Amino acid sequence: METKDSNYNNSNINHSDNNPDDQESALANTAFISEKIKQRPINRKKLLRRTITTVSLAVLFGGVACLTFFVLEPLINAKLYPEPEPTPVSLTEEVADTEILPEDMYADDSEIVAEAANIALSIEETEREVIDQAIASYIFDSNDFSQMYSSLRKLANTALTSVVTVTSVTSDYNWFNDPYSKSDSVSGLLIADNGLNTMVLVSTSAISDAQSIQVTFCNGITLDATLQMSDSISGLSILAIPDSKINSETEEVITYANLGTSNYSSLAGMPVIAVGHPVGVEGSICYGNITSEKETLNLADSSYKLLTTDIYGSSNGSGVLINLNGQVVGFITMAYNSDDNANVVCAYGISELKKLIEDLSNERNRPYLGIHASTVPEYAHTNNDIPEGVYITQVDMDSPAMKAGLQSGDIICGINGEEIISYDSFLSQLIEFNPEDEITLNIKRFASEEYIDLELEATLTNSTE
Repeated sequence: METKDSNYNNSNINHSDNNPDDQESALANTAFISEKIKQRPINRKKLLRRTITTVSLAVLFGGVACLTFFVLEPLINAKLYPEPEPTPVSLTEEVADTEILPEDMYADDSEIVAEAANIALSIEETEREVIDQAIASYIFDSNDFSQMYSSLRKLANTALTSVVTVTSVTSDYNWFNDPYSKSDSVSGLLIADNGLNTMVLVSTSAISDAQSIQVTFCNGITLDATLQMSDSISGLSILAIPDSKINSETEEVITYANLGTSNYSSLAGMPVIAVGHPVGVEGSICYGNITSEKETLNLADSSYKLLTTDIYGSSNGSGVLINLNGQVVGFITMAYNSDDNANVVCAYGISELKKLIEDLSNERNRPYLGIHASTVPEYAHTNNDIPEGVYITQVDMDSPAMKAGLQSGDIICGINGEEIISYDSFLSQLIEFNPEDEITLNIKRFASEEYIDLELEATLTNSTE
């Protein structure tokens, strides 16, 4: 094929040598074949406009795609991979004091009761005589004393597995404007595990300004914690530690608090052990007795009991009180000590805290009315014709109670038409409401030498955050 084309070209050239016109035509054809084709000039403005349009559409498409992803991704994940829900924290219900009082006994046949009582008394006297004789014949020495305290120490060490050290870390600047960190430590109490987080009870004042919070377990392992919820009335908070951060070794050694009761007929004289930071030092242990449990703290919408002891501690002490069964009966607070008893270890009664601990652990907002009150005594109702109900002694400033028109001296006789005859029943009904609920309070107010009936509307707010 290449040979044919070559001959064809040669024949054309030879032929053109004989004909001048054909020679000129051949030269013209040769010039035409070697001509270069120039490209069309680039329209830069049009190219730039197209580029900007393409980029803009790409950005718009990407934005729509991202927005769609962020909107639908949680929904799709929630359907395909639902997150586990936390198990509500529920504390052991209070068990009534098992002590049987004589007036609580009842029987139809008084002779049977008397006979049984005589038999029981006879057995009791016989057993007492045997015990007294055994004690009288036994000679106690220092080894017995040492063994007794050794058993108490074992009990305290067991309780310390449910006590943690909570450290709040804050940053500040010194006189030379150089940054530095400072930390304060108090005791916290392991409350429960809701399946996602481990809950720790702690005093709010210890972590109020913290930039980070760390919790150290009994085996020395330290983990970061976050504030879950705080109660402004009691000054207590719940911290949360993700279960995924707690290793198996720590899970094996820690325990959750065994909460007892502070609702005995009389706690005065009960032996207790203070563990945690009662003297301001981590892991300190003190032995003593409860000296009083009759005082009720003057806090709004509550009846928290304050336990006092004969234990000398630090004015910044913290921790818990346990009984000789290893149960927590009090959460140490030194915030309400008088000046003359600044170093006497005091504590919240644990029974009154249980509902609060449940609500904070389950992130349930608690209603706030803002009254300080007590039950009208029976003798005042009988002898002085004062109506039964809740006697208001103080109303918080700017509280829902004050905005509703409640005053000191008013007696609350009902909520939403339901009769109220004691402060405890009032608190039990109040806690069932939610913040922002509107309630109607049935009030009796003394005016012109007699009590008049009023109905006041109050909108509850939130005591937790």
